[in-house]
Amino acid sequence: MVKLIVFSRPPYPRLYYPYLLLSPTDTTSERYIEYGRGSIEKVIIDSGVFRVFHSMGLKEYPGGYRYWVDRVASFWHYASKCVREAYAVVPDYPSDYPHNPVPDNIEKTVRNIEYALDKYPEVNWVVPVQGRSDSISSVARTIGLLKSRGLLKSDYVAIAPTCVSRSPSFLHRLAVTARALLPGRRIHMFGVTRKAWGLVEQYVDSVDSIVYSYYCRRLLGRMCATTEEHLIGWKAFLEDLKSRGYLSEEDYKRSLPRW
Repeated sequence: MVKLIVFSRPPYPRLYYPYLLLSPTDTTSERYIEYGRGSIEKVIIDSGVFRVFHSMGLKEYPGGYRYWVDRVASFWHYASKCVREAYAVVPDYPSDYPHNPVPDNIEKTVRNIEYALDKYPEVNWVVPVQGRSDSISSVARTIGLLKSRGLLKSDYVAIAPTCVSRSPSFLHRLAVTARALLPGRRIHMFGVTRKAWGLVEQYVDSVDSIVYSYYCRRLLGRMCATTEEHLIGWKAFLEDLKSRGYLSEEDYKRSLPRW
């Protein structure tokens, strides 16, 4: 068993990886599922927070939150037929994008959780715990709120305001707090910087990362640009995971690019 599962997405759909992070907003997501059908161990379907609120700078999901929950649930139904374990994140609202903070992000996220759990009880939902940027106490309060409303029905919970923080000590303290407040549940932390992986691995079950291109910066002095460079970055990413005990030898070999 690996020490920490790192969900990711290879640079190209034909590359194997056992723990996929996909989004219905990405037109290639179905191709990753089809190429890995029957061999992918786990997939988390993300709601596309980065694209909607960071890249597009919106304040609400296109079509409204009900439409977006429906869209994520629909993709989960498809993926669950092809993957051993499929999970879907309830669409949430970030507070940690400095250029686009979403007012009332906690309240809106709780509303979405209520809608998703009520309309689609069959989906393996990952319940996102939102909070204010760099505030452990607000995350703790949200956990209490979700408990009081009976919304922690899922055994998989995601700590959400972690994508922007680059403070390993903060992420460590947040992981410790989350584990203390969520005993017996699996915990995911979104977008945790690789510098903090070793600090949180004892307290959470999974994180995610799709920034393998940063490994090109270490190796080539720049971000990945060409197909070959993306494959170089992906290989370095896999080697890092294996060295940390986050990827088995077998999965490492299966995930390597075939040059």
